[in-house]
Amino acid sequence: MASFDVVNYSLRPSKSIQRQLVFEGVKKLQAQLDLDRLVYVGFGSIWFTDFVLAHKLLGVDDMVSIESNEVGYRRAVFNSPYATVRVRHGFSSAVLPSLYEDEIVRGRPWLVWLDYDKEFNADLKEDVVALVENAPTNSILLVTFNGNEMKYDKAPERPEHLKRLFGSVVPDDLPTRACKDDRMQETLADFSLQMMQSVAADLARPGGFVPAFRLIYRDVAPMVTVGGVLPARGAARIASEVVRAADWPCRPQKPIVAPHLTVREAASLQSRLPCVGRLERADVQALGFDLEDDQLEAFQAYYRHYPAYAQIVA
Repeated sequence: MASFDVVNYSLRPSKSIQRQLVFEGVKKLQAQLDLDRLVYVGFGSIWFTDFVLAHKLLGVDDMVSIESNEVGYRRAVFNSPYATVRVRHGFSSAVLPSLYEDEIVRGRPWLVWLDYDKEFNADLKEDVVALVENAPTNSILLVTFNGNEMKYDKAPERPEHLKRLFGSVVPDDLPTRACKDDRMQETLADFSLQMMQSVAADLARPGGFVPAFRLIYRDVAPMVTVGGVLPARGAARIASEVVRAADWPCRPQKPIVAPHLTVREAASLQSRLPCVGRLERADVQALGFDLEDDQLEAFQAYYRHYPAYAQIVA
């Protein structure tokens, strides 16, 4: 494979598409649920890209960014984009519990996105379980983690590893083939969602847990994003109707693998869209360059979300 298909020399187009789909989905939920006083909690790092989207697209003011690294914390404070962003220093396992009694965010619905780059492990599970247990009603919980199969033990031991990680939602006879190659990310997405649903059911949360987000994407490592709504009693039906609608954007059938395109290539392709039917490789060649069929299919599917990195968003 050519190096320009392995290394993105600008930024991460698949991640950007995934992020926009998530916020598009949350906006649909926001239109139907009582989310006017939504609070955003996440890992803003030094870039705060998701925080800017939360503020501009969803109208969220109060936001909390968690940063464990000492230097990263100081840089995050410096780069904080709005006066209403509070950067908290520490690991998520320590900071999240302090928010449950925080005067500013207590009792308000949260949009929590734990956007990790590590694998789903015991520490991550602890954060997720605690949030399902303690997040206020009508909160939206999202978690992103590395889905590379090599992060989850050797192939023969992988089913047992997942059993220890996700508990009773993993069947005793899980075949090893479900834990290999691209199927591994599908398996991880299914079990992590089932685990969240199971925790909410065990707690008898009044509205339960409505699975809503299931996105797999790849820029370099295969990443999995899952999540759902923790609705108030009586709001579960509304949330379920929103996420089951045909236009719900947050359960794409295929992994998001955006091609690495130059600005000129993307603009040329975009000038042919939208169109009835599929763009063909011959259409691209007629424009003066070339792409693989799967790259063309991905661009046509997500051209509305394809990032233009020359644009300053903050």
